[in-house]
Amino acid sequence: MKLEWRGEQRWVVAMAAVSLVLGAMLGVQVHARRLRGATASGRQARAVVGMLTAAETQLENQRAEIQRLREQLARYEQEAADERGLTRLMKEELETFRIMLGVLPVQGPGVELVLDDSTMRVDDKVGGQEVYVIHDFDLVQIANELWAAGAEAISLNGQRLVTGSAIACSARLITVNNVAISRPFTFLAIGNKANMVSALNIRDGLLDRLRVLQFHVKLTPRDEIIIPALSVMPKYQYAQPVVAEEASR
Repeated sequence: MKLEWRGEQRWVVAMAAVSLVLGAMLGVQVHARRLRGATASGRQARAVVGMLTAAETQLENQRAEIQRLREQLARYEQEAADERGLTRLMKEELETFRIMLGVLPVQGPGVELVLDDSTMRVDDKVGGQEVYVIHDFDLVQIANELWAAGAEAISLNGQRLVTGSAIACSARLITVNNVAISRPFTFLAIGNKANMVSALNIRDGLLDRLRVLQFHVKLTPRDEIIIPALSVMPKYQYAQPVVAEEASR
């Protein structure tokens, strides 16, 4: 039996097919939009959580800073009640900065370290005479070890070591702060005596190796050491203080 499709039946079938396709496409589109919306919402939620966490951390830091400033302000207000107290407070802070810059001589407990060349002859060991003399890099290492051990002030042959100090070798002369020094080399350091002695005498450290090669090494704790101020003040040509308005930008 052969079925014959009339024009109206063909139109109904075609419309039904188109409706099914459109319905399927609409369903897929709605589902995709929902997925995109959920994904975007998730990202946004995570971003908001991250911003809140960062804001809370920043807030805690600001609270701590505010508390510190309040305590400092309270101290100033307390001292301001007495002019002499405020003057004393300002003087103490000024002296602290002057000590850090090396413009004041300082005193206190510490250690004295004296170094000199080895007593070995060149033919005693292989390596040449350069192996048996104190070099600038030896002195730099000693200074670094003292700083690391908590030294608050250091001098080398009467030259104060501060930020920017340089220990260098030039034409077989060792210079500190551009001032020539000669052997024996004497370090003076103020700080915890036990910590500095322990740090310098560490096994296989520089002093240990120098002693093996018969260098003169004398490390002595002292109850009272006086370290002089800088003999040559540094000059700043390029570094300039930041103006308050520029710093706030």
